[in-house]
Amino acid sequence: MKSITTSIIATAFITLFASNHSNGAIAPSEKNIKSKIENVTVFTQGAQIYRSSLVNMNSGITTLIFEGLESTIDPRSIQASGFGNFVIMDVQHSIKYPEPKDVDLTKNPKNLKQIKMLQDSIVMIDFDIEEITSKMAALNIEKTTLLNNRIIKGETKKDTLNLVKDALTFLREKLSNINSELLKLKKEEYRVNIKKQRMQTDLLALQTYNSITGDIVKDETNYRVIITVSADVATNGTMNINYMLQDAGWTPSYDLRAKGTGGNMQLTYKAQVYQNTGIDWNDVKLTLSTANPNQSNVKPVLNTWWLNYYNPYAYDYKKNKRSESQKDDLSKSTVNTATGGTYAWSAPEVVAESISNYVVAEENITTVEYDIKLAYSIPCDGKTHFVAVQTKDIPANYIHFAAPKMDKDAFLVAKITDWDELNLAAGSANIYFDGTFVGESYIDPTNLSDTLDLTLGRDKNMVVTRVKQKDKTKEKLIGEEKVKTVTYEITIRNTKSSSSNFNLQDQIPVSQTKDIVVTLAEVSGGELDEASGIVNWKFNLKPKETKKVTISYTVKFPKDKALAGL
Repeated sequence: MKSITTSIIATAFITLFASNHSNGAIAPSEKNIKSKIENVTVFTQGAQIYRSSLVNMNSGITTLIFEGLESTIDPRSIQASGFGNFVIMDVQHSIKYPEPKDVDLTKNPKNLKQIKMLQDSIVMIDFDIEEITSKMAALNIEKTTLLNNRIIKGETKKDTLNLVKDALTFLREKLSNINSELLKLKKEEYRVNIKKQRMQTDLLALQTYNSITGDIVKDETNYRVIITVSADVATNGTMNINYMLQDAGWTPSYDLRAKGTGGNMQLTYKAQVYQNTGIDWNDVKLTLSTANPNQSNVKPVLNTWWLNYYNPYAYDYKKNKRSESQKDDLSKSTVNTATGGTYAWSAPEVVAESISNYVVAEENITTVEYDIKLAYSIPCDGKTHFVAVQTKDIPANYIHFAAPKMDKDAFLVAKITDWDELNLAAGSANIYFDGTFVGESYIDPTNLSDTLDLTLGRDKNMVVTRVKQKDKTKEKLIGEEKVKTVTYEITIRNTKSSSSNFNLQDQIPVSQTKDIVVTLAEVSGGELDEASGIVNWKFNLKPKETKKVTISYTVKFPKDKALAGL
């Protein structure tokens, strides 16, 4: 009896062992991993999240499940690495939805049923949008294929005129059908998106109400990254994952501070960081990058640039119909500006130009990364949080500038050089002088010259006047011409106890016709730019010093004509 029992137990054990080791494979064990965000690289649009966790695994196959992650992970960007005696076999993105629950309005938060219905409806609308997008993509591929046909583009030399006409008739009908379908899909896409926006607005209102009243509906969907590893023996190690999110970014901003006119300016570089990823960043190491991960990495392809004579559409206004010669011209080759090819067309028309024809694209391949030494916490609230990047003292030269024809005040200007060494990104700058906010400027390194001029405000200690000299301003007739002389005296007084380098500007008119002749009579040492008519004076003004300059010019023009703009 005992031997029979032992035999039965042994048989059952062998059967169980065989079922768990079919084909020599051992069922993988699963381990749920709680990870912490260690590092975040924030791009101008998007962020890369770095997580790590200590893990232990059995011999054989182990499935490590990083759970509780962000809902907006880009599955294509997920990467995994680690330290330890194991092999990473597979990395997958997974979404685990909660088990359906019976709704009990007497026990559950208010509006739960409506919220659940709206959430389900939004999911279904997303599927509809995806289907519309797929159909539009298929139609656009079909359209591109048709337009790139060798017969349509005129690349073949042996095709007969009848064959080309038939091909173009087919193209016209097919393109008409495709464009009609695309238009329908665009209307449907617009309608569905409007419906989705309304649902999202209603959903947000219900959730906000529940949050205010204390009845919070918690999303129990679990977003995960599943990593399959293999180890010969049981071991410990460190597993790292990183991935991209879109609901984050940063913009640069600056503070420029000057104390008096005798020293350097202090540049404070700040980053305005925001994130709405669903999870707070607590005590993470931040890296700010000027790169744009959303920029396409596909190399450009140049298509054939076709050239032909311009043959505008002719019209017989007298007969209000095409002439016979024009009918014959319908079969001739004309230029298709859409595809760059030549083909016969039944009614050639002049294609309207787009503004994109006058836009020049520029690409800046320089990328800069700023490693923030201090740990930062950026909550998931969608608000902007300032992060200090760096503070530097930069050399500056100060001058006074005045154009009394436009403004009677003198302006203090800081000229800053050596921008290339600062590795700045484009952004707004707040300007402070002697602790007072004097205005806002904009720094764009791609458009800066060697020197950046920053206006620090009006300086009332520099008194500037511009007075017309009546005795030297006159008008007279010489034969068939009228000669007008205009003279101004400009006075600058420095009431400060320190000297200043001064840049004074005025101007004379510039003629647009040979009948009007403008001559500069007196300029008191100023330099004239003949193209613009602007006169510049540059001098050093000592303390309590007064300087006077004179600008005088004559205008000669026919006496029977009146001047505009003088």
